[in-house]
Amino acid sequence: QSLPAPHRGAALNSAEPHCSTKRRSTEPSRASLDKDSAPLLRWDEVPDDFVECYILSGYRRLHLTAQECLASIFQPTNETLNFWTHFIPLVLFISKFYQVLFLAPELPFHHPALLPLWCYASGVLLTFGMSCTAHVFSCRSLRLRAAFFFLDYACISYYGFASTVAYSYYLLPRLKLLDPAVMTPYLQSLGWQRLDYAMLMGLYGELVLPVAFALAVTCTVACCKSRSDECLYPFAIRTFVFAMPLSMACPVMIESLLFDLRRKNPTLFVHFYRRYFWLLVAAFFNVSKIPERIHPGLFDIIGHSHQLFHIFTFLSIYDQMHYVEEGLEHFLKAPASYPTLWGTLGYMLLLTLCLGLVVRTYLKGLSNIKQD
Repeated sequence: QSLPAPHRGAALNSAEPHCSTKRRSTEPSRASLDKDSAPLLRWDEVPDDFVECYILSGYRRLHLTAQECLASIFQPTNETLNFWTHFIPLVLFISKFYQVLFLAPELPFHHPALLPLWCYASGVLLTFGMSCTAHVFSCRSLRLRAAFFFLDYACISYYGFASTVAYSYYLLPRLKLLDPAVMTPYLQSLGWQRLDYAMLMGLYGELVLPVAFALAVTCTVACCKSRSDECLYPFAIRTFVFAMPLSMACPVMIESLLFDLRRKNPTLFVHFYRRYFWLLVAAFFNVSKIPERIHPGLFDIIGHSHQLFHIFTFLSIYDQMHYVEEGLEHFLKAPASYPTLWGTLGYMLLLTLCLGLVVRTYLKGLSNIKQD
């Protein structure tokens, strides 16, 4: 169902309306009146909150039933591949975690050494699962759409903290950078005689999870707040905010600079840096809105930036899974001490409570929800 010529021209000739101020058709089109004959709408036929930058068509109508939402994942809408680019990784990771946690002959699934991996698995699966749910059911209502976005941000923060839990047990203890016996002579040779490196590393070990916890809550608050009308650059803010927890992996980067990590641990070196390359590529597409910015309307269904963002974030987590699993293997050979319930699942439950309170708070103030 085509639009009247003036509105069709406005949509195709100007990129700006698709990202900020949108012009609306003055008359309801037959597409919005006849739900069965034209279920997909253009950018000026849907509420502002639904409009994505430079995406002109392929929108589902508001207030679809749950059955219609599920059916839409098999139809060519601008959300279809957003779903599949995270649903397929979700299935792959479920299979992978099932093999590691339940089919490994060495350890039962409830062994304390696997507690950090359980935390990490819950973060990965929740992130992909929530993303799939949000992309399928976001057109049920405006309030539900906002709730899904808030929950999506919370799950990403949850995953970031879960990764730090896995790092703190499986990766960080193996680094020479965090070993006072290795670093103290090195620092003394540089003239840092008075530095108590053992005390510094003890403090780092005590603070790494609390700091990561605080970052997870702060990032969720910032991303929820970015959906307000006062926020001018929501994509950039969310990308920057979710990059902050990546700083928890800085010791691995410093280790590779000071020591020959490529030779001593090639698995960690290759997968770690390739993961961050994928994350940089994902951030580029998320912020730039390329390729749809270059040719609005051409990539509405296939190939727009959010689909590419999904693909590269999946690749980054896939690489991360490799070195987390390798870290688990090394941990099992010489565990310094086994993880505790409070230091792993206890943290995750407390974070879930805090993130739930953040989402609940922002759901109460949905008067100024801004489109992505």
